[in-house]
Amino acid sequence: MKAHGIRLWRALGDIRLTVLLCFLLAADLGLGYLSLRENLEIFAPMSDVGLLEWLDTYGAANPRHALWFFAMLVLLGGLALNTFVCTTRRVVHILGGRPAWRELPFRLAAHLMHYAVLVILAGYLCSYLFATGEPGRALRPGERLVLDGGQAAVRFLDFTPELLRGSRVDAFDGYVIRPNARLTVERGGREESALLNFDAPVRVGGVTIHLSDFQPRKPGGGMGMAYIKLIVRRDPSAIVYRFGMAVFVLGLALYVLGSRRK
Repeated sequence: MKAHGIRLWRALGDIRLTVLLCFLLAADLGLGYLSLRENLEIFAPMSDVGLLEWLDTYGAANPRHALWFFAMLVLLGGLALNTFVCTTRRVVHILGGRPAWRELPFRLAAHLMHYAVLVILAGYLCSYLFATGEPGRALRPGERLVLDGGQAAVRFLDFTPELLRGSRVDAFDGYVIRPNARLTVERGGREESALLNFDAPVRVGGVTIHLSDFQPRKPGGGMGMAYIKLIVRRDPSAIVYRFGMAVFVLGLALYVLGSRRK
């Protein structure tokens, strides 16, 4: 029984399995791109309803289009297990060699980054499993949204938009590429300013505010037509992948320092 366990442990950490899983994952994501491009409406609600509910509704109702996604979850799980076993084997080997304490952090740096990637992936999985969102919250200039049961609030002021300029795409010349929605964040008796964009959410206490839509798309619509549409997300697992990112940066710094020492 013990011999079978040792063989299984070695097989799970085999580098050939790593290559195979990476190849299959790349092929699956290539097929997934084609499916996602044609069926975006199936996958878009995932960030709003959560992974488990999405699997039970949109995924179950569209198995042919979601098959690549199911395969991706299995392949990522296999790659994570393979990475953990392979990295752990290397760490045990290094520790068994009893290296000098001053050299040990640099010897473990690359493996620390591998563990960090696993923590980051686990954090994002937990985020899709446990995060909740409240879509469709819209604000006009001057309106206020109360958060955390009245403990905090945000007020939408106006836009300081960045416009697309140039002749590359004439039809979109002059359109807003970054709305830069100006907010005031009220919390704990203090008021701070913040800018909200599609790629730059605003964190207020235990929630994160994401921009999902805005108007006008082109200057000249008038402030009477202006609004922003928000998604308010509560993600208790965000600390997991942020911790993983911090560990990855630490491992990277140790790796660079170790390379310079050599």
